[in-house]
Amino acid sequence: MKLRQTTRPYVAIWLAVALSMGVALAVVEHQRNPLNDPDQAWERTGLLLPAKTYQAPSLGVAPGRPVVVFFARSLSDRYLFHDLADQSDLASMAALVVVTPDGSRPLIETGIKDIATDADGSLATAAGLHRPIDGGYPVGYALIDSDGYLRFRTLDPGFEQRAWEINLLLKHLG
Repeated sequence: MKLRQTTRPYVAIWLAVALSMGVALAVVEHQRNPLNDPDQAWERTGLLLPAKTYQAPSLGVAPGRPVVVFFARSLSDRYLFHDLADQSDLASMAALVVVTPDGSRPLIETGIKDIATDADGSLATAAGLHRPIDGGYPVGYALIDSDGYLRFRTLDPGFEQRAWEINLLLKHLG
């Protein structure tokens, strides 16, 4: 098939755009955070799970109040949030539980209801968190409603900078 003289420039432009987009996609994929979910469709969806569907893992927190469960690899010499006001705001809306595989504690524990150790990853698995790209312990959070049902879960290696997002999801738990 022979292309017309007027069609050739359009094909060349299309090929150039497709090639540059392909290169850009390859660069972005290469630079993904190793703590991200391998399937990005499950990361930070913003969608709550249906009510009274998924029983939350047992964390020793009595139902009656929402719970935010933070999963981190280690909090030795670290803060849970960069801004203590974020931690305080979340603690006023829900019970905060921190889970790490090494049992480490954040520098400031104000507002944190409980700290749990999950050396074998069973709590993270029970919460439905996927293994991140690097295959290590998940870093993210889960929301449990006041009836004790899991309503949201996500891998989010930057949760300490997104208290506003957690706040918004808590407001919609109902």
